[in-house]
Amino acid sequence: MSSTYNTMKNTLDKLNLYSFEGTTVENELKAYAYVLDKLNGDLEEMLCECFIDTAEGFGLANREIVFGEEKSNLDVSKRRKMLKLRESICMSSFTVEKIKEAISSFGLDFVMTEYPSQYMVRVDAVGDYSKKEQAFIQKEIEKIIPAHLTVQVIFGGPTWDESDAKNNSFTGIDSLDYTWDEIDNMD
Repeated sequence: MSSTYNTMKNTLDKLNLYSFEGTTVENELKAYAYVLDKLNGDLEEMLCECFIDTAEGFGLANREIVFGEEKSNLDVSKRRKMLKLRESICMSSFTVEKIKEAISSFGLDFVMTEYPSQYMVRVDAVGDYSKKEQAFIQKEIEKIIPAHLTVQVIFGGPTWDESDAKNNSFTGIDSLDYTWDEIDNMD
């Protein structure tokens, strides 16, 4: 039996006014207890969904929609981390580490390269993204990056580390007489 039923029964027992076993009073108390337990469960769930640290369903989804799309394909801990990073962005978030955190809030795996003399930041996003996702991420990153910087976002291309690992030099590639298209599409 539920604790709500027992609490109500014990309270009414002290009054010595009601008989409980097999009576209408007992049945009504059970019905009330069932509804109260259900409401209590719903309130507990709503309370948990109000905070990022305890949200697991609609609380995460509602917050994610504010920033774009629901990320139900990711695990709960990654979704929470992304939301916390996203909500921590403020006007003083212009350090390199803060910009990296802000970009991480999109769930991207990326390499960020700075070009200070050109006032430019290049973000190489690793992964497969639809055109819609690419446009959204590009727009949102441009909102985060300080206005004096140009941002270049590259999706799905090789990272600088991957390119460096190939150890291709200009002279080596030039001697192969490739066209620009062939060079651009090299693996």
